[in-house]
Amino acid sequence: MGVQMPGYRVCFMNEIPRNDKLFRCCQRSIVIRSAPDAEQAVEAAKQQFAKLEGIRDWKIHAALIEVEPIELQTGPENPLSIVRPRAPQGKTPYQDRV
Repeated sequence: MGVQMPGYRVCFMNEIPRNDKLFRCCQRSIVIRSAPDAEQAVEAAKQQFAKLEGIRDWKIHAALIEVEPIELQTGPENPLSIVRPRAPQGKTPYQDRV
């Protein structure tokens, strides 16, 4: 077997101001099962998000993107289950802002 690439959870977020506070709201979360790195996972998720939302550009429905590495577990009784976020390795989560 080859080396298994990590999976990522990519969240498309909006920021909503209310009563002098800024709230973050997840518009949609997409799991990328396998990608060489977070940047490539985000690019794949952007395409899926736009297709699912029926738009050309993800920025129409979200203000920023958050991504976290995850572990995907498989087994005979549960073919695909998510996951716990991986422990951070001294890095902050990748974010892409409009």
